[in-house]
Amino acid sequence: MRKIIAIGGVPGTGKTTLMRNFIATIDDWEMVEPVKLLSCMYTKSKDCYIFGKYEEGEVFAGTDRLSMAVQPNAVEFLKSTQSNIIFEGDRLFNQSFLEVIMGLPNTDLQIVYLTAPQSTLESRYSDRGSEQSEKFLKGRETKYNNLLSNFELMSYITEFPNTNLEEQRKVLEFLETNFTAPEE
Repeated sequence: MRKIIAIGGVPGTGKTTLMRNFIATIDDWEMVEPVKLLSCMYTKSKDCYIFGKYEEGEVFAGTDRLSMAVQPNAVEFLKSTQSNIIFEGDRLFNQSFLEVIMGLPNTDLQIVYLTAPQSTLESRYSDRGSEQSEKFLKGRETKYNNLLSNFELMSYITEFPNTNLEEQRKVLEFLETNFTAPEE
């Protein structure tokens, strides 16, 4: 059974940093585009795709770097593969995409929700030079509150604080132990 791990959280909770650190633990990544608009990294050793772009030096990465029109193509790809998948970022971390995943056969969905106190978020916004408006940030907060209160999704969600390296290590351990390598 393949695993799909969706990582979400309001801006500044460390989703991209977490993914960059996860990527660094595996050395056989290659850049691929299995369907139009869906840029990914793929590791044969884990039979795992990471949706999104993680160019060096980019502050905002992951699925946020993909086209606004990517979701139908990503759904098409999900239905055509049995590989493991990990993704983070607003572009695909939404109710309709997660509900598609819930309905896929032979798929174990895990939703990782990252949290951090407001003071940590504000410090991270400042450190990265974020210019996201208050309205945008409020919209993300509302979006995630709605997802967290969705009864159909609740049983798939594991919440993790992500304010320091020790907490991030726990999330990385969860990622590393919760998806399967290809069966021999």
